[in-house]
Amino acid sequence: MNENIMQIIVALVLVNLVAWGGYVILEKEPETVYKYRNPIVNSANVTVTIDFANYSANATTFANMTFVSFENIVVKNDTSAYAATITASRANNFSIEVTWYSFGPYLHTIDGVSNDNYYWGLYHNGNYSMVGAGDLQLQDDDVILWKYEAPDW
Repeated sequence: MNENIMQIIVALVLVNLVAWGGYVILEKEPETVYKYRNPIVNSANVTVTIDFANYSANATTFANMTFVSFENIVVKNDTSAYAATITASRANNFSIEVTWYSFGPYLHTIDGVSNDNYYWGLYHNGNYSMVGAGDLQLQDDDVILWKYEAPDW
């Protein structure tokens, strides 16, 4: 075989191995937290709240509970709303499902509640967040709210 062809084959194999490794890491979410931004603080003690509206009948852990709140969620190194939500889910035994896009994680299911006609809106200290959960950096005493709601359109 020609030396140039061998070099091309080796390069293609290496590129595929690197790509496959990245895919495997992202498939393990939310076990692996990927930071998009450096945190503004090293740790934060926050509150994570979930508003199921009238759809909690489909929830697995919090069935028929409209509103649940988890105080004293401590996140370190990654103080994003995404990391806080993962920490709350692990500490309180409820599931979240995330799809990764180029802009970051999109949380589409909390505790089994999901529907194509609704979405989980993210609120930060009472205001609708203008950034995604992976980009929203928290500080002590911040409150994030995941609210199950219908789009405005």
